Amino acid sequence: MSSRAAGLDPRTWLAWAVAASLPALAGRNPLPLLAVLLAVLGVRAAWSEAAPRDAAWRPAVRLAVLFAFLATLFNALTVRAGTTVLFTLPSWLPIIGGPVTLNAVIYGVISGGALLTLVLVGAHVAAVVDWPAALRLLPDRLLTVAVAGSIAIAFVPQTVVAYREIREAQMARGYRPRGARDVAPLLVPLLHGGLERAITLAEALESRAFGAPVAVAAGWQSGRGVITAVVLAVGLAAGYLLAVGQVAVAAVAMLVVVAAFLWVMRPERTLARRSRYRPPRLRRSDVVALAGAGIAGMATLTALLTDPAALRYEPYPRLTVPAINLWLLLAQAGLLAPAFLVEPAGEREERGRR
Repeated sequence: MSSRAAGLDPRTWLAWAVAASLPALAGRNPLPLLAVLLAVLGVRAAWSEAAPRDAAWRPAVRLAVLFAFLATLFNALTVRAGTTVLFTLPSWLPIIGGPVTLNAVIYGVISGGALLTLVLVGAHVAAVVDWPAALRLLPDRLLTVAVAGSIAIAFVPQTVVAYREIREAQMARGYRPRGARDVAPLLVPLLHGGLERAITLAEALESRAFGAPVAVAAGWQSGRGVITAVVLAVGLAAGYLLAVGQVAVAAVAMLVVVAAFLWVMRPERTLARRSRYRPPRLRRSDVVALAGAGIAGMATLTALLTDPAALRYEPYPRLTVPAINLWLLLAQAGLLAPAFLVEPAGEREERGRR
């Protein structure tokens, strides 16, 4: 599936994913989370026919739903804070004995919803983005990391398909799972097949001299690998600081990351130059989707700076009504823009043949 056939540029989908992930990363206010979740579900439903890899990611979404439920249950049974007691378990029960509060249940549901939203965003983007086209947009120095990431993403649906095939083959031989010990006939061939695919792919890349420099430049600086690792670490720290509310420190850290990134990405003679038959261009639909994502993302960042309570919610020790920021909630509707930009099936097939 090409990016032109999909209708939106990979850069558009990645920007949309960032904007949709911000409310879940910045806080636990259920109102913005619900608005984003509804927008993501709307976009996912509209693009279901245009995403041929969507079915392969459905098990990951089901697993996220299961983890969200388990997180809610664990939080309800282990956290004793809160004034609204639902019932009390016997004290002789280890770990879970004691009062079960509505406060803990609500916080677990909100946290599970945030996790589900992030997984849905990632699964949808992974299903609709043309990753080869996205790789061609990256700087030369990030090509190795980008290829490794795209291979890891591509292995997820392949693993799901392999699991189904192995399960069907084992059931044809009379396999019937009855307990944890019966998982071995499924996991062993699955692990073997995954390792075999990985080794085959590694040999293919090695035979094509993937990642090897054309020539060694005289001014090559050996410390750039260390600097790149430090830049990635500072970027992760900036994301954590943003999540805990340290906006000013996070902004400074991101400025440092951008400056170091631009310095590391300077062109070098050690890399092979890539040529493009057709330079990627943003179309009108991309501009509309980027505008919607930009409105939603800027509204979230503005609320984080000026009205943090609009993104954060704490049900302890007493249950209160979450803060309502009407402009923030309305701005999240910009995430629905891709739902109105799906090409009809006939036009999509014709564009794909071109």
